[in-house]
Amino acid sequence: MARLVLSIMLIIALSSVDAKEYKNTKEAMDDIFSAFVDLLPYASNEMRFKDPKAEGFIKDRLLKLKTAFKKAKHLKEINSPGFKPSFDAVSRHLDQTYDGFEMSQKSFARNRLKATAEMCISCHTQLPKGVSHTFNSLSKVKRQNFNNDYEYADYLFLVRNYTQASHYYREEIKNRISKNQKLKKIHDDNKASYIDFTIEKSLERLLTIHTKVFYKPKKALATVQELMKQDGLAQNFKKEMKDWEEDLKVWEKRKVTELRHEKDVRAFISQYLEEDINQVTSHVDLLIASGFLYRYLNKYPKTSAQAQILYTLGAIDDVLNHSYFYSLAEIYLKRCVVKFPKSPYAKKCYKRYKDRVEFGYTGTAGTSIPESEAKEIARLKKILSNAK
Repeated sequence: MARLVLSIMLIIALSSVDAKEYKNTKEAMDDIFSAFVDLLPYASNEMRFKDPKAEGFIKDRLLKLKTAFKKAKHLKEINSPGFKPSFDAVSRHLDQTYDGFEMSQKSFARNRLKATAEMCISCHTQLPKGVSHTFNSLSKVKRQNFNNDYEYADYLFLVRNYTQASHYYREEIKNRISKNQKLKKIHDDNKASYIDFTIEKSLERLLTIHTKVFYKPKKALATVQELMKQDGLAQNFKKEMKDWEEDLKVWEKRKVTELRHEKDVRAFISQYLEEDINQVTSHVDLLIASGFLYRYLNKYPKTSAQAQILYTLGAIDDVLNHSYFYSLAEIYLKRCVVKFPKSPYAKKCYKRYKDRVEFGYTGTAGTSIPESEAKEIARLKKILSNAK
């Protein structure tokens, strides 16, 4: 009987969302984020996510979330070349999350939901205007809704409240260092180094805010130099931050303005990136370059330089490879092939995508590519062949 009631409630909920026609992006994002925020405390806590008592609530919010994505796909802003690939990917991702949860594969569903948050944050690093009015209705979400400062900071980043996000990333770093210092005393080992995931990620998020989201190398440099003085940071963090410091000193002296013409795009890529992006070892260079290119692409969606930009963005994300946020490399490389098969960059995108997939499924037993991935490679190859 309980399952029947739940099914009826879900059908009603789906019908309600399905019947809604979004007139603008704000309406769509309000629904998407309200459902997503409801899910965040469960995504961050495995026990809560698997609690049978929470099953109906989680399923309802997942349903609303994935349906809202589908109903928003016609909106103009979402169909811009910078956003559509990632928006479509998140939509497919949510379908798989919902299906997994419905089939009681809750660990799989929870991991997919957490990855969805990463994908959303990756997309939102393209939006440099601070807190959007779109998210004002979410101000009811407080720190106590999350397990730690890092999770709350990621939420604030997600809703583009970068000032508060920066504050809580700093709090996370300070608190984690304090905890690690206590561990050293407990273990009576002052030389012990406790690698802490959230310290590293918080440092990377702060760098991203001041390089990719906002081009403020001076602010980024001051932040990095300040954080480097923290006692208790692991040596590998300090070494990486030292590299950031040196690269930011170079960018601080450069006179770089926003890209306005296709010639500016070509000149920017030529001047600040290697022809083979694999040779670019500076994460600062890659983050800053991706920020400039994203902003240009979203401002000039009909640019004839789109194929080159998609290839460059895909290659940058490929090199960074999840270091800062969920990698959108495959999404942009595939879009380059599908939308611009006659462009010389389409072949480069196809090769990079194919190499990426093959590398990902190569191990001691050789290369074992799943059937779905093999079909996708074949599909892209056929698109290139038919374009000749």
